[in-house]
Amino acid sequence: MVDDRISALPDEIICHILSFLPTEDVFTTKLLSKRWRPLWLLLSNLDFDDRRCSRELYSQFINMVFISIYARSAHKPIKRFLLRCDGNSICEPKQSDIVTWLTATAERGMEHLDVHISSNQNFNCVFSFKNLVVLKLRVIHITTILPVDLPLLRTLHMDGVYFLEHWFLLEILNGCPILEDFEAKNIFVRNSANEYEAEFKRLTKLVKADISNLSVYNVPLEGFSNVEFLRLEEIYGCVPEFSNLTHLEFVSRRNVNWCLLYDVLEKCPKLQNLVLEMPQLVTSVSTLCWYPNIFPKCLSSQLKECTISNYRGHQYELKFVQHIMLNSKSLRRITICSPPSMNPREMLEMQKELSFFPMRSATCEVNFKFV
Repeated sequence: MVDDRISALPDEIICHILSFLPTEDVFTTKLLSKRWRPLWLLLSNLDFDDRRCSRELYSQFINMVFISIYARSAHKPIKRFLLRCDGNSICEPKQSDIVTWLTATAERGMEHLDVHISSNQNFNCVFSFKNLVVLKLRVIHITTILPVDLPLLRTLHMDGVYFLEHWFLLEILNGCPILEDFEAKNIFVRNSANEYEAEFKRLTKLVKADISNLSVYNVPLEGFSNVEFLRLEEIYGCVPEFSNLTHLEFVSRRNVNWCLLYDVLEKCPKLQNLVLEMPQLVTSVSTLCWYPNIFPKCLSSQLKECTISNYRGHQYELKFVQHIMLNSKSLRRITICSPPSMNPREMLEMQKELSFFPMRSATCEVNFKFV
């Protein structure tokens, strides 16, 4: 007979082991023995994903979520709640059920909420959960907005979120006074014409901002001026002074005006790391002729690492890279990433040209990659 050494472990260790499993699997451990029956209720993290449930057992999945939340004693909080409901064929939970789950977990002290709901339902209730420290929203709809009050929220990530009005997003950001990490990707807005009556506040605690198509929805860059890390896919509006910015990523798949790019770089006095994806189209190419006179100060004095992606060897790309190499005295590494489709012979010639180009920094290394 084999000894059951796992069951002999203390509750804390068993619960730590169970915390690495999906809650659906943890739920079934209560059937193992009397020793295991109460342990699943001690976990403070719940992770539900209806993709792991068959259509025939979908009603059991709904019941399991209810039981996992309500069966625990009042003094056992839920700290982290992950919920993904893509629907399973024709099966999906009711909006009222999901709102009940979210509200109940919030009442049990939830601090981390990660929600992915594919159905066309509204879940604005999450913006009133005052204990939240981390909020991640994926593929959900916000068709109405309640007063936003997230006094403890430090991380807000949104991907594929649909807003009925553009000012909903401004209202959400205004309700996060100590936000440190903000990410917005694939944001969709139905109506962007209505003006936001309140003042959009500057996010003074924000350290990292990864924003994509927010320019379309009138979210001022000024609100993100305190960040140390910034990822942009568009340059828009009035460019503020980024006095703390050390890492800038500019990724554009559309046309870009070099004058605007330089305007941003001139406003980043502490910039140390620049990641630039070369766009397919460029306007104001004549700006390149002015490089010796307008080369941004941060690139010449502070820049330590530079990554140029989607490099195809165009003349304006070559000039930009050469001016960085020629003027950046603190540069330690420059990485040139070209698409695999690029002509190998042209790539080799480009590498030779850049490898022997004079550099101001004697310690800088030049790397070439196909990405």
